[in-house]
Amino acid sequence: MKRPSVLVVSRRTIRKHKYIDYVGEYHLELLMRLGILPVMVPVAEGSFACLPDYIADMKGLLLVEGEDIEPKRYKASPENFEYLEKTHPLKDKIEIKLIRHALRHKIPILGICRGSQLLNAVCGGTLYGDVQKEKNSTLQHINHEHYDTYRHPISIVAGSPLENWYQRKDLMVNSYHHQGTRDLAARFKPMAYAEDGLVEGYFDPKEKFVVGLQFHPERMLEEAAGNLRIWKAFASAVRGVGKSSSRSRRI
Repeated sequence: MKRPSVLVVSRRTIRKHKYIDYVGEYHLELLMRLGILPVMVPVAEGSFACLPDYIADMKGLLLVEGEDIEPKRYKASPENFEYLEKTHPLKDKIEIKLIRHALRHKIPILGICRGSQLLNAVCGGTLYGDVQKEKNSTLQHINHEHYDTYRHPISIVAGSPLENWYQRKDLMVNSYHHQGTRDLAARFKPMAYAEDGLVEGYFDPKEKFVVGLQFHPERMLEEAAGNLRIWKAFASAVRGVGKSSSRSRRI
């Protein structure tokens, strides 16, 4: 049986004066483990023109980490420009095209970290240029000295898919960001909040699977069963694309 394809746009860096594109192995290995075929879309010049070919077999869209989102992509405030760090306009352009196609065609979307921010912005939401500075928050949303081991608490909204996946009201999560969701797009409902009020998770209640998470469940698989359940729910929704039955197409 052919594996359904999930598109994920790569991230670009420089190695010895040459560009390389990559996607973290946590994402790729987990998709394959769940019976999904990950298809990497490079951010090389010419990729945008190839999107119709990539889109042809797309059954899901995974949006992951990367550079800051350009403020021109949403209703920006002065702080969005003041605290702006490195951006990648082509990555924004490619992912926005894929998001709009996926939404139009009811294709499942999982946005993680930057991906959740971009998904929210495309749907009409706004962002903080820097969460801690703008909210005057004492809560760290990134800890460079303990990058992979740092955790902070979130509160899970009762009755949300996140509560269903984790079967609990609070959770310790990782955090690797300085931008974040300011105003949640009207179509979305919050699923979790950090102690400083930042939205840490949201979903679209009218879609089969459109989910944004500020944290990285794939980096915490051994810590709580809900981390894997999220990915299983995404994979189940992907496999349900194009099927007549709607039972497997809801979060």
